[in-house]
Amino acid sequence: MGKANSDGEEWRLTGMLTGEVDHQIDDRGRVAIPRAFRDSLEHGGFLTRGWHGCLFLFPWEQWRDIEDKLNRVRITDMAGDIVKQFFSGGTKMTIDRQGRVIIPAALREYAGIDRDVVVRGVINRIEIWSKARWVEFQQQQFAPERIMEKAAALGI
Repeated sequence: MGKANSDGEEWRLTGMLTGEVDHQIDDRGRVAIPRAFRDSLEHGGFLTRGWHGCLFLFPWEQWRDIEDKLNRVRITDMAGDIVKQFFSGGTKMTIDRQGRVIIPAALREYAGIDRDVVVRGVINRIEIWSKARWVEFQQQQFAPERIMEKAAALGI
C-alpha cells in the first residue's frame, strides 16, 4: 500500500512504529497518540505494563500473536505463568475521535505517570513513559559505549 508525499512521490508503508513525542495526560487519564501511530491502532490495541516501568500499547493484531503464545504456556511452566501474571493487568483499548487513549489509574500508577509523558514507537509497539522516568532510563541505558556493545552483540 502506498501514499503520496507532498511532492507526489509514492512511498511504502512499512508498518514500523518509530518516533517519539512529548505529551501531557489530561485530568481524565487520556493521552494523545501521535497521528503517525494511529493507523496501527485502527482495530484497537492492548495496553499493559511494560519493561522498565513504562507501558506497552500493542496494536491488536500484534497483541493477538503474544496472546496466542501465552495461551500455549503449560500450567506447570512457572516462568510462563509469571509472564502471564505480569500482563494480566492490561486492558483492551480504542482510540477516541481526538486520537486519545484512556490509561487506567492502576497502569498510570505502575508507570509513575502523573502529567508529562513520552509516547514512543518501538518497531512493533508503542511505549508510554513518565517523562521523568524516560529521562532517567535514557541516562542509564543509552550511554554510547553500552549501545556499541549491544549493537556488536547483535552483529550490527
